[in-house]
Amino acid sequence: MVELIGAYSSKVSLSEQYNDLRKRIQESPPRPRPTGPPPRAKRFLSTDNIADIATSYEAGISTNHIASRYGISKTRVASVLREQGVTLRRQGLTNEQVSKATDFYRAGRSMVWIAARYDVSHTTVATALRRQGVQLRPRPGWS
Repeated sequence: MVELIGAYSSKVSLSEQYNDLRKRIQESPPRPRPTGPPPRAKRFLSTDNIADIATSYEAGISTNHIASRYGISKTRVASVLREQGVTLRRQGLTNEQVSKATDFYRAGRSMVWIAARYDVSHTTVATALRRQGVQLRPRPGWS
């Protein structure tokens, strides 16, 4: 019985394939080192960009709009503003916006639609609705 298992086992074949692969890797030439400057983790912002970010924010433009204008994250915009000594506005929705958002949601509008209307994230809308005691609908496709 043991002889039959050995004869029909593919372990020998796998071992041979592994040894062949190992040999080809050792014989292959090394990869060339990349040339040029290393990739940047952060997008470079010039002094003018930083000044424009601060000016735009102080003029009332949202961090979301500024972030998309410069191709950076909302968090990075906030960091730049803090570094420039700019006081960040209260984030979220006003009481009036929460009231209207609640009405919109109860009328069947989606959280994404409401978020786009008030230029906030859908999670901000969800948090505001929950605080109002609104039962959130299940997401499409979720059971």
